[in-house]
Amino acid sequence: MPDYHWSHYLTAPWELVDEWYRALKFGIRNLFQWFPIVWGDRHYSSRWLFAVIRHKLVLMQRELHSNPHYMGAKRDLHLMHVCELLLNRRLDYEYSEYCIKCHEEKWGEIRDFWEPAYDHKTGDVDLNYCMHFTDWPNATNPKQMEKAWKELSTCFDHENMLADQDIQYLFKLLSKHYRRW
Repeated sequence: MPDYHWSHYLTAPWELVDEWYRALKFGIRNLFQWFPIVWGDRHYSSRWLFAVIRHKLVLMQRELHSNPHYMGAKRDLHLMHVCELLLNRRLDYEYSEYCIKCHEEKWGEIRDFWEPAYDHKTGDVDLNYCMHFTDWPNATNPKQMEKAWKELSTCFDHENMLADQDIQYLFKLLSKHYRRW
């Protein structure tokens, strides 16, 4: 609300009513628009930080799309959309699909299983202690198993690098263009 001198409202009292009406109207609208985001927020997760940024960008895009009355509005809409895509990819965590697919084509689908511990000396099976095993159908000897583990580790490193790259690009775009938005 603009800060007019009190005498302005004496000569134009309808403007005070109009300002309060708009403040109430948009405040209630904002409560409904932001309620799902605020409700789902958890203070220990960066996921909700990105969800808040994405929601704000979507609302800004909607407003800019309906009122594009300045030079560069199309460019700003495009940049906001790029930021939204980066945030969607981060929130959906779509980084591992291609790398894991290539790994599975080479080594087969990963198999995880648990077995009870077996004591070779006494022949006893300890049901309270289990051992975790992971293998691949196409890794038939220990050298191939080691190579498959290294390639899987490389896939996870590549996945983390892609996620970090997207976040760096997102914040680069935001820091460069936020004053115009």
